[in-house]
Amino acid sequence: MRGICVLALAALCAVAQSPLERAVTLAREKRYAEAKQLLEGAAEPAGLQQKIAFHRLKAAVAAGLGEGPRAAEEMHAALSLAPRDQNLLLATAAAEALAGDVHERSGEFVEAAKSYQAAVALAPDREQYRVALALEFVQHYTFEPAIAVLQEAAPRFPRSGRIRTLLGVAWYAVGRIEDAETALLDAITVEPRLDPAYSYLARIVLESPAAPPQPAFDALCGWNAGVCGALQLRAAREKDDRALAAQAIARLKRAPAEDAVAHCELGRAYEWLEQWGDARTETESCVKLDGSPQNHYRLGRIYARLGMADLARKEMALRSEAAERASEDVARRESAVQAFQVLK
Repeated sequence: MRGICVLALAALCAVAQSPLERAVTLAREKRYAEAKQLLEGAAEPAGLQQKIAFHRLKAAVAAGLGEGPRAAEEMHAALSLAPRDQNLLLATAAAEALAGDVHERSGEFVEAAKSYQAAVALAPDREQYRVALALEFVQHYTFEPAIAVLQEAAPRFPRSGRIRTLLGVAWYAVGRIEDAETALLDAITVEPRLDPAYSYLARIVLESPAAPPQPAFDALCGWNAGVCGALQLRAAREKDDRALAAQAIARLKRAPAEDAVAHCELGRAYEWLEQWGDARTETESCVKLDGSPQNHYRLGRIYARLGMADLARKEMALRSEAAERASEDVARRESAVQAFQVLK
């Protein structure tokens, strides 16, 4: 909002119309509602620069009131008077991004995406607008358009871990696992302290029963001890290496008590070793932290192995409920995708 209004105020102070002068003062004092009332009855000034400043002031007031679409409309009016002015282009892009945020909060997802697209077109060298547009698509399960936006953005912003992380998430969502791992490893390479890239990469490799590629193993082992223990355990199972399994279990036991990955992987380890009491304890903790259909199923299977038929049936019922919720999520995803068809 600051970029919308800073240059507008000084120019209007020279206009010899007291309502405008008063509106400028009120806007500076952040008394936006009062400024809006004055501007509603004010005539547009005559000079070109005064006209531009007038619309920028109205945009600033609208932005201050949280009226993003109105702010964007006023900035476009200002831009139409000087369409090559770089400051106006940037300020209009900021107003469109604000409008996108307002539409998103109101549940107007398609309008939000349109506003972010406009911001990208106005300021193609600003990373944040491309991220906002791609994130809008990803949040509403419209992954192919998100991938297109991010693939175009990646070479423009070679040091952006955020763009590569989002691309990894989108690739994973459409089942392109290797592409997802590559994008996330690229994100870690360009921004080694970007935790979301590690988190998403960990989720992907831990959902696979096999040990991950060595670059992913090395990156994740340097990031999180619990995840590293889980990956060591996968390698131990593949090799039937009990000594390596013991090392992995020791590492997992050192993880924080609220670490769902550690509890779930310890449960798997004890299942593999047929230590059913320990498998039950760790998998119960796992389910409390991560009640996925798969984890309920695993706990139900352990209960059955221990002869606890009632508990096993309860877990299978909980598994069905979790799966039904997942199906509802899929339905919402399909609805969101249909809503975004107009943008293709």
